Amino acid sequence: MTHYNGSRNESLAFFPGICFTDCEHSAAAYGPHVAAVEIDHNSLSVLTVTMTDDEMQQAIDDQEWPCDRQRDIDATIAAGYDAVAFHDCDERGQTHDCIRILTQAAWDAAVK
Repeated sequence: MTHYNGSRNESLAFFPGICFTDCEHSAAAYGPHVAAVEIDHNSLSVLTVTMTDDEMQQAIDDQEWPCDRQRDIDATIAAGYDAVAFHDCDERGQTHDCIRILTQAAWDAAVK
């Protein structure tokens, strides 16, 4: 499945918590350089986070999403997950699905 990452950096490089969206337009809201990759979801253990409307509004207000903090990344990895999937919202208010890759091993296995 094709996913997109928008960045201010010209080259795509892994870092713990890198996010991809299913929407190229939304990826462009995060930076002018949009990279398209294929992600093999079958090779990942994905924690799916479903947020209520109130939780989504709180995330928008705080600009804090699942696994934004290193301690949350560490806890999710310790629980056995390679990635976290959630419904996200860019700075323009456009919602989209997001997958956040947490480990180099998951990146190596799933992102092509």
